[in-house]
Amino acid sequence: MGFWISLLLLMVSLAGPTGAEEFDFIIPEAQKKPCAVEGRLESRFIYHRLDEDAIRYSPNDHLKDVGDDTHEWRTSAELSGRCQYGVFQAGLLTHHQFEKTHEDDGWDHKIYEGYMSLTPTPRLTVDAGKKSILWGKGYAWNPVGFINRPKDPDDPAQNLEGRTFLGVDLIRSFAAGRLSNIGVTALLLPVIDDWANAELGEGGDLNIALKLYLLWHDTDLDVICFDGPDQPTGFGFDFARNLAENIEVHGELAVRKDVPHMVLDADGLPRESREDQISLLLGARYLNTIDTTFIAEYYHNGAGYDRGEIEDVFVLKKAAFREWQTTGDASVMERIARTTRPYDRQRNPGKDYGYIKISQKEPFDLLYFTPWVAAVVNLRDFSFNLQPGLTWAPVTDLELNLRVGIPIGPAYTEFGEKPDTYRPEVWVRYYF
Repeated sequence: MGFWISLLLLMVSLAGPTGAEEFDFIIPEAQKKPCAVEGRLESRFIYHRLDEDAIRYSPNDHLKDVGDDTHEWRTSAELSGRCQYGVFQAGLLTHHQFEKTHEDDGWDHKIYEGYMSLTPTPRLTVDAGKKSILWGKGYAWNPVGFINRPKDPDDPAQNLEGRTFLGVDLIRSFAAGRLSNIGVTALLLPVIDDWANAELGEGGDLNIALKLYLLWHDTDLDVICFDGPDQPTGFGFDFARNLAENIEVHGELAVRKDVPHMVLDADGLPRESREDQISLLLGARYLNTIDTTFIAEYYHNGAGYDRGEIEDVFVLKKAAFREWQTTGDASVMERIARTTRPYDRQRNPGKDYGYIKISQKEPFDLLYFTPWVAAVVNLRDFSFNLQPGLTWAPVTDLELNLRVGIPIGPAYTEFGEKPDTYRPEVWVRYYF
């Protein structure tokens, strides 16, 4: 409680009168339109070459006689609007997607953002509504992003649905000294049944998130706290610093208190305990003289499972699958799916991961062309997902992309048991 009171007092002091040594970076803006509308159209084709020996290959796929391959088609549109009148600003971002797979097809419509902001002074902003939140400095993962929507490490730059909150941002800048900027962000995140923040608790819950930002010796620092009636208390710290013009390092450290953690015992029965979980991330970005960009990260997942625990899950799944094949009793697979859900709901359920991405801008003087290769590696079982790809932007606002996902690893490992042998994707994006 003392911590929250101290942070509240800090916010009050930041909102107070300007001191003699304080300095605001207020740069006159060019005349701009009060309202603007933008958008993005995308069409994506995904081909799956299936591995029928993989444990994760669904029994429903076998029942439907899918065969050796499947494909899916996704067409999406995102529309964004911003309006500003004086100290008021409003924003809206909607996402519309039609998806056709071998199982089903249909539309999905979501409001990613819908908010209003009030900025009575350059130092104070009040937000209300639904807005994207991305706390943390990591590229593929964000351990301190307690309220973030989870990223897809295979596509970490995609837009994500926001959170509904009432928030306050306070910031001050200083003309001299080691501390250049200080800011505080405070958010109230209510849970309103299935309508708002349903993943953060039960209806009626009110969660609190706070972030203290410092620019200290040209290093970005954040201290983050999160708490709620149905959520483990979380404390986080992150940093980012440019060591040189072409070298950046970043990191995150997160602690979550008294978190429920389920493992399966030797008989395949779930056993739940409570534990304090520590997660961390260390990463770097490097650009060389020929415009090759290297991104590398190490991630320790405090909520993850070690190699033996994941292997035990795959053994149980394979035993259930064989029983289903023998008896035809589909409830066997339904039961094992419920039992292993805590493992399956994590995109990367292991303990330790490495991520690397290498991209080359315009090799051999091929204009607007960027080939790249990325990999996510489970450092406990040494299975990995390899992704070569390329991006070509022949004209302004048009982007053509291709990538191939190739999961590699032996049986009973995370990526060795992925349902695809390989998965090529091609998509076109148009911005307006």
